Amino acid sequence: MIFEVLRQLPLASASVWFLLALFQVYRDRWHTWSESFFLFACFFAGVYGLSDWLLFNTTTLFGPLNTGAAHAAAVAGFASIALADLFFLLFSFVYVDRMRPAYWAFAVAATGLLVLVGTVMIQDVIPPTSGGLFLPVFNPVALAVYLVYVLAYGITGVWNLSRVYRIVHRQSAALARRAGGLVVAFTLVLLFGTFTNGYLGMIKNTQIPPPFSSLLLVIAAVAAYTLYPGSRERLSTAIRHFMARRYEIKAAFLTFQDGTLIASKAKPGESGIDQDIFSATLDVIQNFMRTSFPMLRGTSLRTIEHGDYRILIERGRRCYLTVVLKGEENDQLRRQMRDELLAFEATNAAILRGWRGVPAEASGADTLLQKLSEPAELFAR
Repeated sequence: MIFEVLRQLPLASASVWFLLALFQVYRDRWHTWSESFFLFACFFAGVYGLSDWLLFNTTTLFGPLNTGAAHAAAVAGFASIALADLFFLLFSFVYVDRMRPAYWAFAVAATGLLVLVGTVMIQDVIPPTSGGLFLPVFNPVALAVYLVYVLAYGITGVWNLSRVYRIVHRQSAALARRAGGLVVAFTLVLLFGTFTNGYLGMIKNTQIPPPFSSLLLVIAAVAAYTLYPGSRERLSTAIRHFMARRYEIKAAFLTFQDGTLIASKAKPGESGIDQDIFSATLDVIQNFMRTSFPMLRGTSLRTIEHGDYRILIERGRRCYLTVVLKGEENDQLRRQMRDELLAFEATNAAILRGWRGVPAEASGADTLLQKLSEPAELFAR
C-alpha cells in the first residue's frame, strides 16, 4: 500500500507545480526576471515529478523490459531537477536584488551539467524483478559532480530566501512567519530529499520509490501560501520597501499609445523636465527603433540608461507608463508599474477604446503616479 502511494505521489506533485506555472501565466506574472525564473522553476519541478512518476511506473506503462523508456525518464528527471534548481537559484537572487549579467554564469554551469547527465552520468538501467523499480546505474564521478551542483545551488538559494526573511522581519511579523516557513520547508526538503534519494541509490534500492519528487509537493504548498496569500500583506510589498532605498524616482509619465500625455508627475526641484516634450520625444525614439530595426517589430523599448539615470517603460494594452529614476531598477518596481497601469486601463476601458485625446476624461491617472512615489503602507503585526 505504501509502495503504491509513493509510486503515484510524484504525479500529484507534478500536477501542483504545473498548476502554479499556469497560475503565473494567468495572473500575468511572467514579464520580469524574477517572475520568469519562478515560472520556469515551477515548470521544471513539474517535469521532474512527471519524469519520476514515469520511471516508477515504467513497468505498468511500457512493459517490464522497456529499458529505453526507463532510461529516458531517468535522464529527463535528473535534467529537469537540475534546471529547476538553476531557476530557483536565479529567482532567489533577483527577488532581493536585480538581474546582473554575472548570474548567467550559473546557467553556463547548468548547461555543462545537462551535457553530463545526457551522456555519461546514467550508464545503464537494470530491469526490475518481482514488480519492483528500474535501477539506474551511475558513473560515480559524474554523479558526485551532479550532487555537488544540486546541493550548492540549493543551499545558496535557501540562503537568499533567508535574506528575504530578514528583510520582511523588520516590517511585518505575519510576513516574516510566512517567509520563515518557506526557508524551513526548502531546507528540510533539500536535506531529507537529497539524503533519502542518495541513500536509496547507494544501497541499489529497487523496492522503495525515492521520495524527493514527492517531497516537492510540500514546497509547492508552502510557496503558494507564502507568495499568494489571501491577505493584503505581501512579500513583494515588503521587498519593494527595502529595494526603494536603492533608487529615487525623479518623474513619471502616463501616455496613451498614440503619444498623447495623459498625466505626469515630477519630483519637486526637477522642473527642468519638459513633460510634453519628454513624452513626444520618447514616442519618436520608440518609433525610430521599430522602423530602423525590423527585427524589433512586435516588441517595445523597456529601458534607456544614461549614467546613473534610467528610464523604465512598461506597456499595457492601450497606454504605457514611464518612470525616470536615479539608481538601480528592480523587478518589484517593474511589477508595481505594470499592475498600476493595468488597473488604470481596466477602470478607463470604455474611455480608452474611444480615446479623443482629452486627458481630463481619464480618471485615476494622478493617483496612479502618486502610488509610484509613495509605497503602500505595510503594518507590522
